[in-house]
Amino acid sequence: MGSRELRPNGTMDEASPPTKDFSMRMAEDMNSQRSARLARHISVAFALRVMSGFAHADTFTVREDDGNSATIEARLAGEGQGAIALERTDGRIEIVPQDRILEREPGPDPEPLTGAAILERLSERFGKETFRGHADAPYAIGLILAQPLPKQFEPKAAVFMKKAATFMKTVEKVFISFIDDMKIDIVKPRYPLVLLIFETDEDFMKYTEKETGGRGLSAGNILGFYSGLSNHLAIRMSECHTFETPLHEAIHQQVHNRGVLQRLAPSPAWFNEGIATGFEGNGDKINGGPLKVSARYSKAASRARKVDWDDVVADDKAFRGDVLAGEAYAHAWSIHWFLATKYRKQYVTYLQVLSQKQPLAKDDAASRLADFETAFGKPVGKLQSEFPQWLELGAKKQKIALNDAKPPGYMVTLSNLAEVEMNAVATNNGPLEVGGQMRSISHIRPMSFHVTVETDAGTYAEWFHPNVAPLKVVPLAKQTAQKRMQNAPGGPSSTFRVKVRAVVPDSEDAQQWQRGQLPVPVFER
Repeated sequence: MGSRELRPNGTMDEASPPTKDFSMRMAEDMNSQRSARLARHISVAFALRVMSGFAHADTFTVREDDGNSATIEARLAGEGQGAIALERTDGRIEIVPQDRILEREPGPDPEPLTGAAILERLSERFGKETFRGHADAPYAIGLILAQPLPKQFEPKAAVFMKKAATFMKTVEKVFISFIDDMKIDIVKPRYPLVLLIFETDEDFMKYTEKETGGRGLSAGNILGFYSGLSNHLAIRMSECHTFETPLHEAIHQQVHNRGVLQRLAPSPAWFNEGIATGFEGNGDKINGGPLKVSARYSKAASRARKVDWDDVVADDKAFRGDVLAGEAYAHAWSIHWFLATKYRKQYVTYLQVLSQKQPLAKDDAASRLADFETAFGKPVGKLQSEFPQWLELGAKKQKIALNDAKPPGYMVTLSNLAEVEMNAVATNNGPLEVGGQMRSISHIRPMSFHVTVETDAGTYAEWFHPNVAPLKVVPLAKQTAQKRMQNAPGGPSSTFRVKVRAVVPDSEDAQQWQRGQLPVPVFER
């Protein structure tokens, strides 16, 4: 899976970057998970290209947990590590232990479900009152609402989903353009490509926790992810303000549905995340592609101290935790950009090796390093030593500024249907003076917002706006952050972070807020 992102705190002694932050890959360890995924309806992650001559449709008789048998019609996608991967008509992959397969009868390929049929199933899952769908082949867009939507806002929801489908088609066009330029063979998606958009962060995090089982990054640090098990892409509506996270995750979906990599195969996380970060653009416009220098990721890579190229080429562990993932993803962009621009022929050869890796196979560090160094003809460390000079040349040629400074004490935060611009000034070792503005980035209805600036001293400032129309900007009047959080340590403050809570105006939470019962933040060390 791919996933997004970690949010940095604002600081008073250096610029706080806009929180478009780093992409996070929720790679999973097949060995540690297999015991939890033995039942018939438990899905397993990553993603698979169905190769002609390898995958085919059969009827499987499977022994379930209660001892009874069940019949499954599916394509055999792969087998290994004591299990088999079964691909269903909606594109989902289920993993079944081999010792639970009682009988297998060959048969013709089942007809894949249409986008409309998949959306109908999703409507039953999420509830018809809080689910809206839009099919535009090969894409199926699902919108999960926090509460039933008043009739007057239905047109906005419809327009929003159409915009999302149009964006996905733009991603497809740019992705195929890059693939064609690199002379890489691809195939058409066999199944509809599903995008799920959650109106509130709370519902997104519940869904994420359920889908990932709590493995990998914490749900609060994930803005969106692509699951190779369900073949679905899931994001927060907040991320549709710029469409940067949907873009990143949509590239994962394209890679695994057009034959570039196989689902459930041991593809290196650095390649998956490197190609996805390479496509990230600005706003809803996709600029350039993986051959363009990224000032953000290149600067992050230059600051990396805990992880290097050898680490991420040999192993995926750094991508799975909240602490090291930022450095790992910066290196992923760096390696991918460097190889695709300086070692183009070898890059294509290496990708051919990756594309042949089989579902449910397993690679160790030695084989990963051997694949890499055989393709590129040099040790990983030697290639990393060539990167700074090549980056400098590339940035100069493309006129990319690598040292653009941000004003100190300034932060832009995208969270919970809000974009907050905040300025903070230190006041003689006293509380921070903070203020700015907030834009509602809800696309379909008004929302109630509670915004807090929380400092490292355990003090905070807060603003409450009970009813903010979609895309409207409201002021956050200047004040000192001197209210005390629960468990506040006290002392002078030098760093801060912005938090946003958003609810529907007629909800119970909103009514409590309007009565002055605003939530008091809890200080977390």
